[in-house]
Amino acid sequence: MVGSYQVLEIRKILSFGAILGDQGILLPTKYLPRDARLGESVRVFIYTDSQDRIIATTLCPYGILGEIVYLEVVDLVSKGAYLNLGLAKDIFLPTKKPLKKHQKVAVQILLDKQNRLIASQNLRFKKFPRSLKLQEAHIIPYHQSPLGFMCIVEKQYSGMIYNNEIFSKIVLGEQIRAKIKNIREDGKLDLKMIQEDEEERLIKLLERNGGRMAINSTSHPQEIYRFCQMSKKAFKRSLRALAQKVGQDPQGIFLLSCTKD
Repeated sequence: MVGSYQVLEIRKILSFGAILGDQGILLPTKYLPRDARLGESVRVFIYTDSQDRIIATTLCPYGILGEIVYLEVVDLVSKGAYLNLGLAKDIFLPTKKPLKKHQKVAVQILLDKQNRLIASQNLRFKKFPRSLKLQEAHIIPYHQSPLGFMCIVEKQYSGMIYNNEIFSKIVLGEQIRAKIKNIREDGKLDLKMIQEDEEERLIKLLERNGGRMAINSTSHPQEIYRFCQMSKKAFKRSLRALAQKVGQDPQGIFLLSCTKD
């Protein structure tokens, strides 16, 4: 039960909170819905308080038992660190690795021997089931490698966005959506970023730069990516689509609505 959501009946309402279910779990008053009534059911998350008592909350944590999430370090202690789980109580990460306050780390939420939530950097991803008809997914990039970015997929699977499938800036720990390109034999995923409208992005970039940018269809792919965060192929495709709005000359591209120098 600890580390999961439960729907429990309100058995008693006291001055300090409500008593829920057969187990008599306390839901403190500050988390009790104002219109809650005796005999009604309430959806809560179950965890343990600072005195290791099982307790309920209506707050939604950043992850539940078994999930892999990316959490911020809020305090450092001799044997590890405390991470912000989105609850009144932070989750402990035992580690000897040097960490810094406000750093974010990828961890899996587990239970310790005392039935308390604990964080682990030993990530055990599930194999992605081929029977799961999922074409797009929420992903969190958590590590950059020479090949691309390793990602947490839907808080339980492992995936990779390769460098040639990246079309905009990636920030570690920032959730984005991606397409599932391939399921590998080991159950890991090959991913592709879902592109925003390339033509709209190019117009916005030109507007922010006074109507002109010092790149054109003959520029080196790395220069195009540095300016636009898109591949040269996507850049040229956008220029063709925007032929009535965007021109180009040896100095670069420009909005046709702007006066050329």
